[in-house]
Amino acid sequence: MNASKKGLLASLIAAALLGGCGGADNIDSNSGNTGGNNGGDNGGTTPPGDSTLILFGVGANGGTTPSIQSEKDNWSLQPVTASPVAMTSISAVLINNAGTDDTADVQVAGDGDGTFMLKSATPLNLSKYASGFIEFQLRTKSKVPEVLNASIDNEYPNRSSLPIASALTGSGDWETLTLPINCMKPFPGATAINLATVGTPFHLATKEAFNYEITNIKYLLTTSAKPVVDPVTCEAPGGATDPGTDPGTDPGTDPGTDPGTNPDTGSGVNNAPALVATDAALYYSGDKSQALDRSADYPAASFGGTLTDENQVITMDLPGNGAAFLGTDSANGDLSAYQDGAMLLDLKVSSYGDSPNIQIRMDGTAGPDFGTFFTMDSNIVPDDDTWYRCILPVASLIPAANTGSVQKALYLSGAWDSMAGLRFAFTNVALKTAIPADFDSNQPCQQIK
Repeated sequence: MNASKKGLLASLIAAALLGGCGGADNIDSNSGNTGGNNGGDNGGTTPPGDSTLILFGVGANGGTTPSIQSEKDNWSLQPVTASPVAMTSISAVLINNAGTDDTADVQVAGDGDGTFMLKSATPLNLSKYASGFIEFQLRTKSKVPEVLNASIDNEYPNRSSLPIASALTGSGDWETLTLPINCMKPFPGATAINLATVGTPFHLATKEAFNYEITNIKYLLTTSAKPVVDPVTCEAPGGATDPGTDPGTDPGTDPGTDPGTNPDTGSGVNNAPALVATDAALYYSGDKSQALDRSADYPAASFGGTLTDENQVITMDLPGNGAAFLGTDSANGDLSAYQDGAMLLDLKVSSYGDSPNIQIRMDGTAGPDFGTFFTMDSNIVPDDDTWYRCILPVASLIPAANTGSVQKALYLSGAWDSMAGLRFAFTNVALKTAIPADFDSNQPCQQIK
């Protein structure tokens, strides 16, 4: 048996294995959807053809439009044509390679997120590719960025991604990248894509300066090429979990997430419990459609450190005294309905630095309420870069008398004059009118698995 037949047989076996290995936990293929151009309630339009769907390049049959999106232009979206289009974070033009306008020449400036994507005018039903592959060719024209994410997207936060930076050699020659769709997962704060209704079947993003050409973007049922990660284990060559997720590497742009977070780490953060009508959502990535959304009243802010707010995850780095908080000095919301209840908070501590703890509180307009705070230390949440879901009684955060007029609905800091090196991240902040029945005062935070 020659090498190409062996490779094809291996890919067929891998595809068969993937059909039963739980890929739907990451990407919903809506397997009840079958056949035909079944738009409407049953999903998007099924693309033409029986196997290969060519989205961009010679012979394209997917009906998609190449576009670019610039963070520094308020996430504005522009189609890419044979006439150059320039935005603050990214520029691009269609050029001729093996055909007419079959290749995009892209320049990411390194000033904010720059994304090249393929948009469909109507949602596509890509369910049959749930155990298949995305394949494309890319030629680097500058240094490969440390972070480069390929995604299937339905507008953030509905996005499944795979870091691919380490899969590129940066040789300047054309390289073929093959991505197992089963291994594309939502970063913390995002939700898994539903392949039955896909608006953006290809999405490539980085925040770093990067010039490249890209072509021949397609969806395949099988492949004889070597994928960038193992299609069964989703491990990169050499046993790494995913390319681009070494410590200190940010696997997400906006699409981004906190630095050093592996897409598997804290995946439960993506599945925060749905809130109910009596709850208040302050900064929440889960289902908050039934709750009172107070996020506009209490925006994320900080002082004395570096706050990163990406992918519905706030990360705070403190070189000295400082704090991260939700709120403003002019806010005065009435949260008295929650004075006998609890705050829900997902928290990850990378390092306590010089601080013995993190002090968590709420501030009323009569405050700041320096004397009332919850002390979070390594006995409750270790500094192991792992997500924990916490239930904190509101009475431990603010005096009841001050809940009728609240400036800062959440305030996190360290011990004063001892905060150097303190680094933490948080998300999914909400208030409940009653303390949940499963609250354990001896173990208020549970590791998210």
